[in-house]
Amino acid sequence: MPDSTSIDVAILGGGPAGCSAASWLAQLGLSVLLVEREPQLCAALRGLDFRQDWVLGQPAAALADLALHYARQIESTAGVALRLGTRAESARHAAGAWTLQLATGEHVQARALLVATGLRLLRPARYFAVPHPRVLDATSLTARRDMLPPGRALLLGAGDNAAENALFLADRGFDVTLWARGSWRAQAHLASRAEAHPRIRLRLSTPLPDALRPGDSGVSVGDERFDMVAALLGFEPEPSAFALLSEHDRPHAFVAGDASGRWHPCVQTALADGVQAAKLIEQALRPEAAMAAPQRFNNRQVIHLQGLRFDANLGILDFERSGPQPIQVDAEVNLGALPIVARDADIGRVLDYRRIRAAIIDECTVEHTDLVEALVGKLSNRLMSLTGVVGVRVKLTKLEIFPDCEVAVSSETGQW
Repeated sequence: MPDSTSIDVAILGGGPAGCSAASWLAQLGLSVLLVEREPQLCAALRGLDFRQDWVLGQPAAALADLALHYARQIESTAGVALRLGTRAESARHAAGAWTLQLATGEHVQARALLVATGLRLLRPARYFAVPHPRVLDATSLTARRDMLPPGRALLLGAGDNAAENALFLADRGFDVTLWARGSWRAQAHLASRAEAHPRIRLRLSTPLPDALRPGDSGVSVGDERFDMVAALLGFEPEPSAFALLSEHDRPHAFVAGDASGRWHPCVQTALADGVQAAKLIEQALRPEAAMAAPQRFNNRQVIHLQGLRFDANLGILDFERSGPQPIQVDAEVNLGALPIVARDADIGRVLDYRRIRAAIIDECTVEHTDLVEALVGKLSNRLMSLTGVVGVRVKLTKLEIFPDCEVAVSSETGQW
């Protein structure tokens, strides 16, 4: 393996989004280096051998089979070099190029960098600080649910994963309680089936339990006892690659797929986002192509919400737990390159800023959050999930924590 490699685009992450972007970039005539920390491409899909129906054109195909198809195509694509079983340990931008150091010791110089590292499960420390076989996350529940003996099951969450698992377990004889801090986020057909199932009890719009107390015979939650508990609270962008970039202005750095948090996590959306990222990278590396149609796009459109004040349940001190306190949220939402000329008064062509305001207030008031840093992270993920959003900057200020000053925490996520 060479000690140094020069390339047009380095991609961190060899899942569906990274593979899709690599394929398109190669077809656009750009050289690509794809870095994947697992020894195989699309490794996260290879253990999912259940049949799915949401990838168009592949009904009843197992995700594991799709992973093999994607990997084989990339492995045979000219212009794409692979580095499997390794990761980037550092990333630095200088003199118009990114320099990456891989765990193997190899140095890579790239004109552009694409982060496509996917998601990781949300595993709150209050539930998973001490591993226990009766407290499961989404991955362990999927792997074990066929072998679990029927009993009382508590599922935390109200998304597609929670609804689908509630129906699966209830049909196998479990008495299922589905508990979520908010209302349904699952697809309507799953929610309606769960609401009608005689073995599923719903506890929606209820603050999640502060702690789980697992033992040899079950898990105690308050005054109730369950045979098993599964926390199906969704995902968050896998942070390792973002940590490499946190101290940089990120010129010619892009995000694709589930790591962007823009869309519902899905193979289909990840593939599409990889294509979009490839086109954006081409525009950045070949500005002469963009100049051929100077009226199509402006550089960037950003929505600003400044000085949004309301009361939220936030903090770890006794008086902070006794009631809400005033906070201020300032947010910038990057919509990326948009057409310069849009139809006047057509709300369907823009992101309604009322949705941004409502999302911020909802995320800050739906339940008590101990740390400002945690709430800023929740806000960033929530805003990144809005359609069309490619980057988010959030600043949250506690207005009355000290008599002589305000305290604020800010973060930057996605593409800027």
